[in-house]
Amino acid sequence: MNVSIRYAKALFQIAEQQNKIDQFMQELDTVRQLFSQDKLLKNFFQDQLADKTRKINVLSVVADKLNLSKEVVNLIKLLITGGREQILNDIIISYVEMHDAYKGLIKADVYTAYDMTPNEMNALKTRIKDLFHKEPILTINKDSSIIGGVRLKVGWTIYDGTIKTHLKDFTNSIKI
Repeated sequence: MNVSIRYAKALFQIAEQQNKIDQFMQELDTVRQLFSQDKLLKNFFQDQLADKTRKINVLSVVADKLNLSKEVVNLIKLLITGGREQILNDIIISYVEMHDAYKGLIKADVYTAYDMTPNEMNALKTRIKDLFHKEPILTINKDSSIIGGVRLKVGWTIYDGTIKTHLKDFTNSIKI
């Protein structure tokens, strides 16, 4: 088992015991957003040469401003003291996956040539829910290389219902 998964699993178990699964999810997402917006702060925390005490002091100030729970702060402190700050994003990704599985959610990336209507999106959500028995969270992407139809990515699996793929399959089927 990957180290980041072990940290995420430990935090998730604490969250489950304290009934704070969603709260920790929101806090971790806030931390991820902060690091994606403030590259200087992210680089400081990931710098292995930076003083650990100084990092913890900066973390305390940031945690107060963001109103982070002591559990999330303690996780980040543990990473700092152990020299593992660079795996924080992997821990967050793993926690999100655990959260989504616990809540019965599934993420799906949808690629189309056009904006989908609400009826089309609802029909697609219903179809995904019927297939996977989980509530889908859709991310819609416009792709100009698609002539028509839809390409769907769920996990590591791609379902390609685009016209381009159908034409390619048809062409391959009539080759002699």
